[in-house]
Amino acid sequence: MGEAAIQGSKNAALPVMAASVLVPGVTVLSNCPEISDVSCMCELLRSVGAKVVREGRKLVIDASRISRCHLPEEYVTRMRSSVILAGAMLGRCREVYFQHPGGCVIGDRPIDMHLDALRQLGAVFTQDGDHLAGRAGRLSGARIILKFPSVGATENAVLAAVLAEGTTEIYRCAKEPEIRALCSFLNGAGARVFGGGSGHITVEGVSCLHESRWRVEPDRIVAGTYLIGVLAAGGRARLSGAPARQLTEVLKLAQRMGAQIAADKEGIWVERSGELKSPGALETGVYPEIPTDLQSPLLVALCRAQGKSSLTERIFNGRLAVAEELNRMGAGIEVEGNCARTQGPRLLTGCSVTARELRGGAALVLAGVCAAGYSRVYNRRFIDRGYEDIVRDLKSLGADIGSET
Repeated sequence: MGEAAIQGSKNAALPVMAASVLVPGVTVLSNCPEISDVSCMCELLRSVGAKVVREGRKLVIDASRISRCHLPEEYVTRMRSSVILAGAMLGRCREVYFQHPGGCVIGDRPIDMHLDALRQLGAVFTQDGDHLAGRAGRLSGARIILKFPSVGATENAVLAAVLAEGTTEIYRCAKEPEIRALCSFLNGAGARVFGGGSGHITVEGVSCLHESRWRVEPDRIVAGTYLIGVLAAGGRARLSGAPARQLTEVLKLAQRMGAQIAADKEGIWVERSGELKSPGALETGVYPEIPTDLQSPLLVALCRAQGKSSLTERIFNGRLAVAEELNRMGAGIEVEGNCARTQGPRLLTGCSVTARELRGGAALVLAGVCAAGYSRVYNRRFIDRGYEDIVRDLKSLGADIGSET
């Protein structure tokens, strides 16, 4: 019970930071989350010659003197989102050198769609082992049809097209709010991008961008994580600043499971005091369906619900690996292929568990809040990639939780 303020969005901040490379001057981002992925992107920007200064939750990025095209392996392999710098660097410098990006291990996530889109705009890629070199004597508008509505591939195509000659039409685009935010930021800096947040984006190339300011929107995945935590543990909470319009399917699901929801422009209020009901069979999907990033937290709520539940992962294979750690706490989750099944309500028991990726780590923390006794979640560094301070936030919602050094 309590109130938690929702931080700025990781998935909105990172592509906008990459887009700042296209601006030959200063970009000011407010409400930028203080998370390790943002810190990593700051180092990547510095590595190519940008000056980056953090002032609380404000980032000031001066990209007027971009002078290098090599992205350091140390940071690229740490964060998969580093791949969105490829389109921005090609747009600004017409070349980029990087290693295959890293990040969380949640199944196969090839970057072939990213490279295919950039090739259609005129880029040429060569590979030496895990290292890629991209060059473009010129970038020209093209008609791009993505094989799948990939968020990253959509972002890369847009970033490379902004300063290309002519008009680019991108079809089967991702519709996530972060795409709309990126396009809106670019337009505020002088780009001509139309259709952001739809399945068809048009980019009319311009000769240059100008300095701008931008406020990062609240993080829908962090808000969804804490809302699901209230479902699983019971109680009531106000999630200040939570973007309700971006969580429509999650809010409907919470109501089906027995929660009371009230939402307005100030945030979301959620209460679950009665029995938690099984929603039956669920699937993750592309926006606006249930986000794959909330799949792991949802497993915690499903094992606490009365009745049989199933959750099928439609985006990433290998993302159900967290079930093994949850089962050590008594979740009773059976995994077959990309489908997880459980019958609740299960009584969870505290124990030591290990996070292996970002959202799975957050799910283990939620399970610890619900479990009898004490739980320890190791590898907090994964959780810190996307949550400013999950301990602070859950403590503000009444959880008995703390940090160990």
